[in-house]
Amino acid sequence: MEKQERMSFSEWLENIWYHYKWLIIFGAAMIAFLVISLSQFLSTKDPDVNILHVGPMYISAEVAETIETTVGKMSDDYNDDGEIKVEILDITINKFGNEEAGIDPINYDHNNKGLQRFQTEIRAGDTVIYALDKEFFDICVEEDLLTPLDEVIDDAYMPENTVGGYGIYISELKASKLDGLDKIPETAILCLRRSPDKDEIKYGRTMEVWEGNRNTFVNIVKYSS
Repeated sequence: MEKQERMSFSEWLENIWYHYKWLIIFGAAMIAFLVISLSQFLSTKDPDVNILHVGPMYISAEVAETIETTVGKMSDDYNDDGEIKVEILDITINKFGNEEAGIDPINYDHNNKGLQRFQTEIRAGDTVIYALDKEFFDICVEEDLLTPLDEVIDDAYMPENTVGGYGIYISELKASKLDGLDKIPETAILCLRRSPDKDEIKYGRTMEVWEGNRNTFVNIVKYSS
C-alpha cells in the first residue's frame, strides 16, 4: 500500500481555505461584529440628566447637542461614571385632532405615532425633566405625574408666574437666553416628573436618578447670570 505524503503547513492552510472559505469569512465577520458591539456597549455612558421635549417644533440634532452642553454645565456627575451626560428625547407633534378635523392623513399618522410615543414615555420611560407644550402638560397634570414646584423650589427663587403650580413657561426663565435653550419654543412649559416614592409608575426611574435630575431642574429655574 502506497504511503500518503504528509502535507506542508501552507498546503494544509490552502486545503482548509478551499473547503471552508465561506465559513471562515462568516465567522470572522461575526467575531468583528461582536467585538465592535461590545466595545460600543462598554463605552456608552448612562445619562446623568434626561429631558423630554414634546411640542410642534422639531429640535434638530445640532440644537439638541447645544442644549445638552448648556444643561450639562448646570449638572453634576450624578452617576459617578466620570462624565456629565445630558440626553434629550424630542417628540414632535404638530397639533391634536383627526382627519375629520382637517388634518391631512400624513400629518394625522405622524401625530398619532408621536402621541403614542409620548404616552409610552410618561409611563415607561427614563426622562424626568419635561419641556411640554400646554396640551401635553395638561395631560401630565390630569394624571398626577408632576412634582409641585413648591416642593423643590424655595420661595426666594419661585418664579412669579407658574402654570398651575407645576410648571414654568421657558420664556419666564433667565436661562431661556442661554445657547440651545433659546431655541426651545416660548410656549414650552418646564416641569419635573413626580419622584418615584410618590409615583405608581417606577419603571426606568430611581430616587438617585430623580434626585440628580431635580438638582439640574432647580439650577435651570434659579439661573440668574
